[in-house]
Order: sequence, then C-alpha cells, then structure tokens
Amino acid sequence: MSVLWELGEATATEVRDRVDPHLAYTSISSMIRTLELKGYVSHRRGEGKTHVYFPAIDPEKAGESALQRVLDKIYGGSPIKLLAQLVEKRRLSEKELARMRDLLKRTKKRR
Repeated sequence: MSVLWELGEATATEVRDRVDPHLAYTSISSMIRTLELKGYVSHRRGEGKTHVYFPAIDPEKAGESALQRVLDKIYGGSPIKLLAQLVEKRRLSEKELARMRDLLKRTKKRR
C-alpha cells in the first residue's frame, strides 16, 4: 500500500521493484489482488493486458482499520494492553511521551 500511496498508481511490476525486486511477480500480484478484494486497491486497464493499480482508501483510513484489527485480535480489544506494549517495549522519546500525555488529557476533557 505504501508504494501505491507514494506513487499514486503503479503496475504490479513497479510495486515489486519498489518493495523487493527479488520477489516473484506472482507473489506481489496475489497480494495486490487480495488488497483489491478487500476494497483497499482498485485498478484500471493499462497498455495491453497490464493493470495499473491505485489506492482506494487513504492511509489514515487504512491505519484505523489495521489498528482496530490488531487491537481486537491481538490485544483482546483492550487499548490498555496495546498502550502498555507500546510504552514498555519501545524506546519513546520525551517528546513522544509528552504527546501521548497530551492526547490522553484531551480525551479526558472531551468526556
């Protein structure tokens, strides 16, 4: 997805070349088709039989969807467990920690 967001549109070969030129074309093509079936990618006809793929959702929407799946499937729907994992297992800068505190304070005020 990041390649399509960066380029705007690309063929499967162009995606493969950006991700890892050593990957099989069929692997990239299958991955793109799966993303298309899920509604994340769409395509138009290029030259000949070539398909040109483009993102059907923006990065923020995709991030929300992915995070929700991770939260539900890995952390049992618990944002506390997810936050604990982030804070305890990653080295966060003081600036990042301050930003997290600010976000938590603002959320508290909205409720």
